Amino acid sequence: MKHKNIVLAITALLAFLPMPAHGGAKYKVLHAFGDGTDGSGPFGPLILDGRGNLYGVTGTGGTGQCSDYGCGTVYELTPTAGGTWKDSILHNFQAGSDGAFPYGGLAFDAVGSLYGTLQGDNGLGGSGVFRQGFVAGGWTNSLIYTQGAGPGLLIDGLGNLYGEMGPGQEQGGAIGELSPGLGEWNYTQLYSFNGTDGLAPPTPPIWDAKGNMFGTTAAGGIRASPCQTISGCGVVYEMIPDGDGTWSYHVLHRFASFKNDGQTPYGGLVMDSAGNFYGSTAGGGREGQGTIFQLEYVGGKWRETILYDFPSCAHGCGPNGTLALDKQGNLYGTASGGGTGKCGPYTCGVAFELSPQENGKWKYAVLYNFTAESGGYGDFYGVILDGKGNLFGVTSAFGKYGGGTAFEITP
Repeated sequence: MKHKNIVLAITALLAFLPMPAHGGAKYKVLHAFGDGTDGSGPFGPLILDGRGNLYGVTGTGGTGQCSDYGCGTVYELTPTAGGTWKDSILHNFQAGSDGAFPYGGLAFDAVGSLYGTLQGDNGLGGSGVFRQGFVAGGWTNSLIYTQGAGPGLLIDGLGNLYGEMGPGQEQGGAIGELSPGLGEWNYTQLYSFNGTDGLAPPTPPIWDAKGNMFGTTAAGGIRASPCQTISGCGVVYEMIPDGDGTWSYHVLHRFASFKNDGQTPYGGLVMDSAGNFYGSTAGGGREGQGTIFQLEYVGGKWRETILYDFPSCAHGCGPNGTLALDKQGNLYGTASGGGTGKCGPYTCGVAFELSPQENGKWKYAVLYNFTAESGGYGDFYGVILDGKGNLFGVTSAFGKYGGGTAFEITP
């Protein structure tokens, strides 16, 4: 009996400890950015259309001129019969009334138009929300909101846009709605952050089955110890429509609520079929290397559970970007630190998988150690899944031309 207990204890421990790279995963660079003819530095997650094409934005590059850099691009990656991917620039931003420096993910409406957000250029303007419409002969670009927005947007079935828009009453940012009208877009402020309840910029929210919005902010909330940042360690929030055009805002969790809680969630949330939410924090945890968390509704309140606490950077640390969730309940993500690859004097980061076990634990495995050649060390924006279980994502730096990469991982 004693021997059996020892075996069970070791099995439970192994389910929680980090594991080496997943031997069966295949990594492929779909495109290397920065060769001088396209964009550089992907600055947001990819999205897929129904035909398997990928879309995203680069923060710089392109033909525009913003100070000493290009103003950024919107691009499309299309799979070819030969197994390669074709990169097409849908728009080169030019600053001013055209916009500049896109960031965050894109969103499709029902007719195939693309929407995204812009940081803008301090000297030339061009911040806010842009629309890419497809017409015969190509894509057209228009700025539909110019008071600041992003990163990224959420869209509903009627074509209304939601996300961080506008300065808010206390200059802490706001969650707003843009609604299409006759020849113009109408802005409505839904909630203004005050710091204790979150702080802009939040990640784009997601819908639940009832039409409520859930999201995270990387700042605001708790600012005292154990939080390590003066701007706050972030929150998880919910917004509920009141039925009269207004929304109610609720904080579901404030990060750094206890000693080993996660801090600063740079990615958004994903939801499973039971209504539980999952996300990552770049900091916090026992060793300060970040966490993967679950938020579930139990006994009339929301409860956070740490599914994985990064113990060191040996197998990745500092997870950032939104996680992906497959049909079997496995979670996939990226971490900007750690791993075995070297990007100059730094490690390049990893892509990882977190799998639920029958004993209630979660098993962590590295799917891929990024390298200077494949892209790494910089910003990652998580991964997305296609219908076959393939993962797609971007790196913001390194790669063949130094401008980052778009990649595919087959677990």
